[in-house]
Amino acid sequence: MTESSTDDRGAARGGPLRTLWDAVVRFVGDALVLTLWVVFLTLVFLETAWPRWAFYGLLLGGVAVYVSITVPWIRGRSTSGR
Repeated sequence: MTESSTDDRGAARGGPLRTLWDAVVRFVGDALVLTLWVVFLTLVFLETAWPRWAFYGLLLGGVAVYVSITVPWIRGRSTSGR
């Protein structure tokens, strides 16, 4: 691959500022979703007095499901530019 074709592809995708913006938006979105999940579980478990081990199991399980759903979106987007 020549240097000019790399520059053309980078320009077509928006360049480094676009990449930085996408990363910031992704980080903020992930932080918001995970924060809402933690708050929801905390409120449910404080109200119902369920065991602590179930809280941590659901917390980690929810994060694992979220990651398994969203990771293919990133991989698909990064290979679609080729």
